[in-house]
Amino acid sequence: MKILLIGEYSSVHSTLKEGLTELGHEVVVASAGDGYRNIARDIDFAPKLKGKFGAIESSFRILEALPKFKGFDIVQLMNPFFFPARLNKLNKYFITFLKKHNQTLFLLGAGSIDQDSYIADYYKKKYPYPEYYINLLNANKKNGWSLSYDGIKYNSFLHEKIDGYIPLMYEYAQGYRDISYKKLCPTIPIPINTNKIEYNDNIINSRIIIFHGFSRPIEKGTFIIKEAMENIKKKYPNDVEIIIDGHMPLQEYQKTINKANVIIDQTYSLSYGVNAVISMAMGKVVLGGGYPECLREFDVDYCPIIPIQPNVKDIENKLSYIIENRNIIPELGKRSRTYVENVHDYHKIAKKFINAWTQKKFK
Repeated sequence: MKILLIGEYSSVHSTLKEGLTELGHEVVVASAGDGYRNIARDIDFAPKLKGKFGAIESSFRILEALPKFKGFDIVQLMNPFFFPARLNKLNKYFITFLKKHNQTLFLLGAGSIDQDSYIADYYKKKYPYPEYYINLLNANKKNGWSLSYDGIKYNSFLHEKIDGYIPLMYEYAQGYRDISYKKLCPTIPIPINTNKIEYNDNIINSRIIIFHGFSRPIEKGTFIIKEAMENIKKKYPNDVEIIIDGHMPLQEYQKTINKANVIIDQTYSLSYGVNAVISMAMGKVVLGGGYPECLREFDVDYCPIIPIQPNVKDIENKLSYIIENRNIIPELGKRSRTYVENVHDYHKIAKKFINAWTQKKFK
């Protein structure tokens, strides 16, 4: 099949392309490279300018690429829209163009609270941690656009046009289940190419190294994690080293993970994201999601991630347990790698996408 993947999020589409290509499909990835991560793509619409001028430049580059977005069996979007939200007519034109000139059009559920009305509504009204949506809204009022009149109207248009919606995790599926969306496909885990991620036994040297990457500090609850990590450093000054850093290219980020024994991913998630999967693949102990809802979504009985709640004391308690029982770290590292190979292997995931696209198996 001929497949077009538009948009990028932490290498999800580029990794999916690897799996699909190795299965014999022709795949094109068109994206802006996911910002500072600068992820490889075939068609580039990353701007050279910054701010508003950069958004305008990126929009022009997408429009210039339109003739290349024809004749595909499958088109999958990473985001509900690719032009600024206020340019509703242009976003609708883009979706209509893709639908008209290709066989099928799918939307990937990978977040976008500020763009996706159904996900935003779930986070606002039913998510176990209501402060999460409140924090996002307080940090940036644009996050509320998806639940505005224009946002709801645009999403209604989009979800009428697409042939299916494929969520990557529990949070991005539940809002669609709540409204009984007829085009909801089974949830498919994040694809990871473990051939490119080196596993090493999780050996502790003089100190246990704990790392948190803060690429999206509000969403990840970095202010909570940072306080917990600093308290742990005071409690175990000779036993731990803490690293809090972010906004690094993917390769540099992976080098930092490689030095660490324990990774704290995020506090507000019942599931887990790409950073957690990469860390597990490298054999690290990960604190983050992995709640029962996540396991049920992936139809697994066990996940090596240690769930944490969005409060300092809970994170401190989990870290203290690991530090005082450091002998569990190497074994948890091995289980983490095995879990990723079983659940997130990019060949297995590529086949799941092929099934969803071609059979349109809706829940």
